[in-house]
Amino acid sequence: MLQYIMENFIALSQSSKKALQILQMSAALPVNILITGEAYVGKRLLAQTVFSEAAVFEAQKLYELIVQNKIEIAEYKEIIVLNIDTLSNKMQFLEMLKPIKVIATSAKEDSDSKNYFAVKILLKPLSKRKEDLEMLVKKYTIEANTLYQSEVDSQDVLRDTSLNALSLKRGVYKSVFLHSMDEDDIQNALYNFFINYLQEKNYNYKDFLKVFEMPLLKATKQLYKSQVQIAKILDINRITLRKKIANYFGENNEL
Repeated sequence: MLQYIMENFIALSQSSKKALQILQMSAALPVNILITGEAYVGKRLLAQTVFSEAAVFEAQKLYELIVQNKIEIAEYKEIIVLNIDTLSNKMQFLEMLKPIKVIATSAKEDSDSKNYFAVKILLKPLSKRKEDLEMLVKKYTIEANTLYQSEVDSQDVLRDTSLNALSLKRGVYKSVFLHSMDEDDIQNALYNFFINYLQEKNYNYKDFLKVFEMPLLKATKQLYKSQVQIAKILDINRITLRKKIANYFGENNEL
């Protein structure tokens, strides 16, 4: 039975399971393999999950080593080559690698090298791999909670998949960090923010005041809904409150 949850590469969605199965079945065959997909979808992790003993090189770096006779490529049985699409002379480079099995990653497949790779695998974006995404969110949330000594639920973190795993991990860690901040952390963060921006001549007291007031108004709106309740909780005049809301969010915007 195939093991779908690897130490690094997660394959719970149907498309990821299929990609892993194809790669595993191709491992013993004398064929070259191309794994394509957007940045940070897990192309390298997928390759290393199956070919854990293979040497890994960036395409450009490997090309330079070969040209400068700093590496004997025939000594390798199989090799993982990353970002092969960044090379302008792909076919010349691939000819240099002919004696060995190549597992290459690329942002896309191109017509020049398609005949070189007998097996082609596409890894879809995380946004289209729901099961993988959920598992990664849980994994990153556990890691972040351990780091920041928090207990944030995975359902309450930011899920930014614009750059796949990179933006997802960054968003989850940021969410957990923000939840874990205490008053001293917030004051230190504001201090550093003010230090940086006070050097800009166009910033004044009112500009900095909104850094405090805008999130405060948004938070109280979410908790207490009506302006009457907000004014009471914040102990400010309702007219003053309406002016601030209009100033920050527009005349017809109630936050």
